[in-house]
Amino acid sequence: MRYEKAENLLRLCVMMAGRNQGVSIEMIQEEFSVSRRTAERMRDAALRLLPWNDERTDEAGFKYWRTKDLPKGLIATSAEDLNALQAAIDVMEINNRPDTAGRLRDLSDKLLAQQSRARQYQIEPDLELLMQSEGLALRPGPKVVLTIDFIEVIRTAILSSQKVRVVYIKRHKSAPKDVILEPYGFLYGQRPYLIAKQDGKSALKHYRLQGLKTVQLANTTFERDENFNLEEYSKRLFGVFNEPPFQVLWRFNSEVADDAAEYIFHPDQQLEYAEDGALLVRFKAAGAREMAWHLMTWGDKVTVIEPADFWTRSGTKL
Repeated sequence: MRYEKAENLLRLCVMMAGRNQGVSIEMIQEEFSVSRRTAERMRDAALRLLPWNDERTDEAGFKYWRTKDLPKGLIATSAEDLNALQAAIDVMEINNRPDTAGRLRDLSDKLLAQQSRARQYQIEPDLELLMQSEGLALRPGPKVVLTIDFIEVIRTAILSSQKVRVVYIKRHKSAPKDVILEPYGFLYGQRPYLIAKQDGKSALKHYRLQGLKTVQLANTTFERDENFNLEEYSKRLFGVFNEPPFQVLWRFNSEVADDAAEYIFHPDQQLEYAEDGALLVRFKAAGAREMAWHLMTWGDKVTVIEPADFWTRSGTKL
């Protein structure tokens, strides 16, 4: 990335201020995956930027450098910082950790409160857009390897309503395709996706993040649909497959009814116990195949009542 060296230098300055014991050459090498000579150059550059610093040597002869006065501009809180905290809050809430989620939320409020009023006005719109553009759906199981640089470019594009040019490979197809996209947000999970419109088309589509081979800003803007809301959009989906939503009615037999009642299958679900103790679950969403994958974990303890052609839609069979 263009600004990676400058960003690493700023990170090193913050490390020197945040670690009481200081930072050694070996720690710089490990943190930034650089050679010893590069680590030494980074240290020298950081020391030139810092108004006060000192050097100490431990009992084993290793040298450490630290600072106590860090220019305020180097530790300014950004919308991306607060968005990362919000993602951590979401993770804690999903994993039933309301205590930790509350502490992280307090920390986020404190960081924002420390900013000047002018800075708050700058941060809040970007933070709102970032939070709206990133849907968090965490499930256990295998995870794909993502290119962080690509995600950062796409976030920049979302904030500035810029198009991105990507080289994309569809699942099970080896021929890469060069396309221009208008990015709207992310759906994270086992199979993370970018939600975007292809340039010149009106429909939102899902693009596998691991299918992106290159991502570049296209230096042209697009008019974002102001009515798009990721939370509302994601409610249409049981998973991430994009198809028209349909009415669902599942029947869990009495043996597993109480267990099933502890699950949130969908944010708008309606639960009802039948006279025989079975649990009826109703909601409206898309994603027949992912519903089928989940229902298979319940074996013969669940019956799909609606839609009648559910297993045909899903392409699977219980």
